[in-house]
Amino acid sequence: MGFEQLEQELENLLGQGGIQTLFQPIVDAREALVEGYEALSRGPSDSPLHPASVLFETAERCGRTLELENLCLRTTRASWTSTRRTQKLFVNVSPDNLLPGAYEHRLLEALLEDGAIAPGQVVVELSERYPALDMEELKRSLTWLKQSGFQVAIDDLGAGYSGLKLWSEVEPDYVKIDRHFVRDIHEDLVKREFVRSVMQLSSRLNCRVVAEGVERNGELELLRDLGVRYIQGFLFGRPRSVANANLEPLKAVSRMPENGTVSAASLVHHPPTLHGDNTLEEAWTMLQAQAGVFALPVLDDDGRALGLIHKWQILEAFGSTFGRSLNEKKPVKQMMKSDALLFEHDQPLEELSRRLTEDEDDYLRQHFLVTRDGFYEGMGATRALLRRMTEQRIEKARYANPLTLLPGNVPIHEEIESRLAEGAPFLMIYFDINAFKPLNDHLGFRTGDRLIVLLGRLLQQYFGKEGDMVGHLGGDDFIVFCDDIDHTVCSSTAVMDTFNAESRSVYRDEDRFRGFVRAEDRGGRVCNWPLATLAAGVIRVSPESVMDTEEVVHRAAEAKKASKPAEWCDTTPELCQVS
Repeated sequence: MGFEQLEQELENLLGQGGIQTLFQPIVDAREALVEGYEALSRGPSDSPLHPASVLFETAERCGRTLELENLCLRTTRASWTSTRRTQKLFVNVSPDNLLPGAYEHRLLEALLEDGAIAPGQVVVELSERYPALDMEELKRSLTWLKQSGFQVAIDDLGAGYSGLKLWSEVEPDYVKIDRHFVRDIHEDLVKREFVRSVMQLSSRLNCRVVAEGVERNGELELLRDLGVRYIQGFLFGRPRSVANANLEPLKAVSRMPENGTVSAASLVHHPPTLHGDNTLEEAWTMLQAQAGVFALPVLDDDGRALGLIHKWQILEAFGSTFGRSLNEKKPVKQMMKSDALLFEHDQPLEELSRRLTEDEDDYLRQHFLVTRDGFYEGMGATRALLRRMTEQRIEKARYANPLTLLPGNVPIHEEIESRLAEGAPFLMIYFDINAFKPLNDHLGFRTGDRLIVLLGRLLQQYFGKEGDMVGHLGGDDFIVFCDDIDHTVCSSTAVMDTFNAESRSVYRDEDRFRGFVRAEDRGGRVCNWPLATLAAGVIRVSPESVMDTEEVVHRAAEAKKASKPAEWCDTTPELCQVS
């Protein structure tokens, strides 16, 4: 087809409409939920302008890119609002079309008409393939958009002209790595190092990284090992008119999240949703079309969960004589279960299990709804919760210390690797017991075990905040992870004071009175040993630290050793900063 014909096709399209909007999911691989959907525009299916490349190239040659983008955005708004999704919406805009001062208002007008979409839900993607001619004007436009509530992403990083300069100038909320660097990354060392460098830079610039074009499990697994949290590609869903995602591939590479707590978000799946005014007939049609789905969420106009409509309820209503004809036009809000259990996405699985089993109803609920800030996020199944809880307990039992039941060496090393990959600073405290060997020799191993259990209990008691983790390396050696320095110092001091006081109870009266015990040292000489106290060394691991897991443990052990007194006495933790 000649260019004149393409130009006429574009003229008809701009005048009459006909743009198709498809949605591709962007998955949060850590939480196992959908972060958002990218809106992709196509021409009519029977038109030569159907492929996006032909459509936008024709508009560019005709000087009508701005008109086309606005048409695409208006179509996206209409399609997106009909999905009733509450995740983020990623939309593509060429940088040069952000330069005219009035464009921001056109963008708002096209996307936010009638208040159907909030600015905070929209991420504006700038393709690196098309360089901006005036960077200062672009920065002013982006600043205006951010102040209006939009977020910004750089698309196709590594594929275009402006590269890191655009990243540093724009200060985006997201950076999307071009699919070239993702394809077969598990078999390509150069691509792996490129993504690793992007991750290190993103941690310093406080930016989220999205890997595009993920199609194979091997790519997904390697990207997660590198710390990439957000994934987009055919593995989770091709662009479709319906905004849905397939999260099954995450099960093959499932890992414990960084803070060791699995949340409700990990159980979410996304069946079709209903509005309260949808009829029972519409609900039945949707259930019939979804194999293995036995309940559908019902939402209000704002995307908040109203309840659940179960397949058995509709069968019961339709099952009697004339039941279908009498009931099929009734709205689902008249029959739905409005007492469905709601859980926020970050609630731990233990909390879900407790509430489900403590419920006073005579039956165990098969489904529950997950929300984010009160808005519907997805639906969960009780069966999946019970399976995950069982898997968790088995996994913990495999690597737990048999004396304290705290996470042992393997989970501790995994925690260090996860925190290093995340790039955020953290504190690590190494605890052990001073004069532990003579205590064992003098009072026996059973008494020594009592002190180890006491220390484990105190560490769990005082380090129970979100972001804390307590592990038991073995013997009298414990590791604690924290994020807050004030919490670390206060809790460490409390643990040491309590331990030093309670540990006195294991000694004989005469030992307590003397303040020491007589026992052999490592050379076999009889010495006077002080009563057991606690030593602690703290290190701070910052994003600038260039360390692997073994070096982190070594430095923590050195900090603990440095905290031990030259003369036996009670101590308080010292802080050693690693940078």
